[in-house]
Amino acid sequence: DLAARKGLKAVDQNLKATALSTQDARDLVTEAVANAYLSIIASTARVTSSRGEVLTAQALYERARDLHAAGVSPAIDELRAQVELKMRQQQLLAAENQFAKNKLTLARVIGLPAAQSFELADAAPYAALDGIAAEQMLDRALQARADYQSLKAQLRAAELQKEAVLAQRYPTINLRGDFGVNGVNQAQLHNTFAFTAAAKVNIFDGGRIHADVAQADAIIRQRKDEIADLERSIETDIRSALLDLRSAADQVAVAQSNQDLANQTLAQARDRFSAGVTDNIEVVQAQDALGNAEEAVIASMYAHNLAKVALARAVGATETSLKQFMGTR
Repeated sequence: DLAARKGLKAVDQNLKATALSTQDARDLVTEAVANAYLSIIASTARVTSSRGEVLTAQALYERARDLHAAGVSPAIDELRAQVELKMRQQQLLAAENQFAKNKLTLARVIGLPAAQSFELADAAPYAALDGIAAEQMLDRALQARADYQSLKAQLRAAELQKEAVLAQRYPTINLRGDFGVNGVNQAQLHNTFAFTAAAKVNIFDGGRIHADVAQADAIIRQRKDEIADLERSIETDIRSALLDLRSAADQVAVAQSNQDLANQTLAQARDRFSAGVTDNIEVVQAQDALGNAEEAVIASMYAHNLAKVALARAVGATETSLKQFMGTR
């Protein structure tokens, strides 16, 4: 029965497609876990930065209070420093709250109870990712993407199913054989055998077969369209991730340079204020500039790591690719 044989091969391809869909779901889980993990790392950096800013604001407030008590500076300097301290404390509370919420998100993604306490074992330091060509990544993706390979298996299954439908026009052959013995006792046994052959030909099923072929052709066209659309989507995702990587790397470089300048500015402003050359407006402004610079560094590093996750997902085999792009084993 040629139709049955073709149908069996089509089922095998559908089974392969289902297994690949399972792998694609695993890649999606890996992406979600990585994003949640990186968000906690960024939140940790923000909490650390906010705590440093609170300590700096506390020291400035105490200095302004002492100078005011000594009659060297006006009360407005003490009030201004106190307002700055309260604002930094408020930012620290918000950062700690966001950190706790991000931990809840990661716990939910990986299946831990919401009340489970845990600490991150790994950090994600900044590491530039150079020497990656879009064409190379695209070729790799077409080989490694489980969803793409699943669609190709579904297309092959649809083609085999069409062949099975066409094979219904051919006759099916049934063969049956039987061999045994017959007799009233062991001494009087005689061999017996039977053999039959039959052929079945579809004569009045032409209309149904034609309709089934048309339906199979529609499924094949749909699968080809889905594959073409996914190819375009993969290329767009890869090129977009590479653009984000380059942009984030440039932003990190600029933000780190700005952070160094902001640290120098704050140090000079504090020295000028302590020497009585100026009031603490310069100090507050310098502290705000440093806070913005530190946030820019954190945000750009976080964006760079997110781009690596997006590239790993776009390339396929997310677990392996992510370890390679992050520089881990």
